[in-house]
Amino acid sequence: MAPKKKATKGAKEPEVKKKKGGKKDPNMANKPMETALSEENREFYHIQIRDLEDRLARYQRKWDELAVQEKLFRQEFEQLANNKKEIVAFLKRTLNQRVDEITDLNEQLQSLQLAKEMEKDAFEAQLAQVRHEFQETKDQLTTENIILGGKLAALEEFRLQKEELTDKFASLEDQLRKQESEYKDYVYNLEKKSVLDKDRLRKEIIQRVNLVATEFRKVATNQMWDTTKRAIIENNTVTLQLSKISRQGMQLLQENEQLKGTQDKLCKQLDLLENTQKVMARHSRGHHKIILMLTEKCLEHQRGTVETEQLRLQLSQLEQSLGQLQQDNQALRSQRDQLNLQLERQQAKAQREQQELTKEQKVRASLETALAQATVFLQDILQMQPDEEDGDFDVVFQLQLKEMLQQLLTMLSTATLLSPQPAVWPRRESQPHGPRKESQPSTQPPKMGSLPQQLSSITPYQPGDLGVVPRRAHIPPNPEDLRLLSHTTRVGTLQAHSCPEIHTSGSPKRFKKFSLPEVSLLSK
Repeated sequence: MAPKKKATKGAKEPEVKKKKGGKKDPNMANKPMETALSEENREFYHIQIRDLEDRLARYQRKWDELAVQEKLFRQEFEQLANNKKEIVAFLKRTLNQRVDEITDLNEQLQSLQLAKEMEKDAFEAQLAQVRHEFQETKDQLTTENIILGGKLAALEEFRLQKEELTDKFASLEDQLRKQESEYKDYVYNLEKKSVLDKDRLRKEIIQRVNLVATEFRKVATNQMWDTTKRAIIENNTVTLQLSKISRQGMQLLQENEQLKGTQDKLCKQLDLLENTQKVMARHSRGHHKIILMLTEKCLEHQRGTVETEQLRLQLSQLEQSLGQLQQDNQALRSQRDQLNLQLERQQAKAQREQQELTKEQKVRASLETALAQATVFLQDILQMQPDEEDGDFDVVFQLQLKEMLQQLLTMLSTATLLSPQPAVWPRRESQPHGPRKESQPSTQPPKMGSLPQQLSSITPYQPGDLGVVPRRAHIPPNPEDLRLLSHTTRVGTLQAHSCPEIHTSGSPKRFKKFSLPEVSLLSK
């Protein structure tokens, strides 16, 4: 309450001066007071007082809004701090998991490398053994192939001889079948001819006998002698013919015997050929068994070569898998390094944010103290009142008020200069000549940055200004000039220059920009 004491002291000093001056010349002291306390000035100061009261109410509302916003910002900051802690804990957990995975993968890689080396040694030993066995089997098979080549050549010669013999045997069989068929046809024809000849001779004999008998009966009596003679001759001819026929039959029997002998010979040759064929079949069966054995050995050799190729492929696949595992391990190492770098960045970022938080807390505390002091100072200023003896207007009181406002201005300027100065947010252009618009406070507080940034967005104070709103480009009206105007024009001009305007930005993350009326304190 020091400013109030000053005000009382300042009030006492002019009283003493007034007493001294009153003793000297009371009429001279009343003249400037009457001229100063004119009706226009009184009305002007009443308007100014109302403006200051309205401004105080607006400051109070603004203070309440800032308190609510500060509470919201504090909650948001706590939420961000909790989120940051959760993120750091999550990153630590993920890093530990990745480290565990990397250790597990390293252990698996080491076990796989050991298993791969053991399998490689086993495969190399097995491959050497397989190569040795393969060389032995190759030498054995080459010797067997040479032997079998000679046997195959002999078998080829035997096959050619067999084909020649089979061709001869087939030709002989065909010839034998033809001869048999010809002989059967010949025998059949001979038998048929003999039977037909016998039947014909028998019929002819019977016919001739009948004719002879008839003739004999006819000329029995007359030609008995001629007939008998003729019959005897005919009998002789018949006997001769019969002898010829018998001789031919004997010849045919002899030929039949000869054919039977040739048939026996051919049968013997056929038996010999069949025996030779059986022997050759046995030999060919043995050779076929040998060929089958050789083919089985060749197949085993091929299977051995295929298994060797498979082992080589498996070895190459194992080498490829080892290379892939090494690449995966390298990728995991690089990922681990990246995670470590990311963790370091996060820790550095957290430290920077913590430092910024401490700085902002310090600046906020200093600004809060400055605001508290300014509030107390303003309350003291508002509680100051001039002496009742001096009337509504006191020059000393106005000077003391101006001095206290300048002290408040310097205090707020120092507080603002000590705080960091971020980029000033853009202001909405006010319409100087438009009608007065009262801004309604928004029910939902906008989202803003930190409190020091909000307070530092206000431009520094200038002499003769409260420092809340930037000074307008035009100069407020002078009370001496207002005397020349009419009452209506004068009040309208004062209202146009004293109406407060609060501009709200469209973005919810910015402050409400407001402008207050410019107050110019009259000098003595």
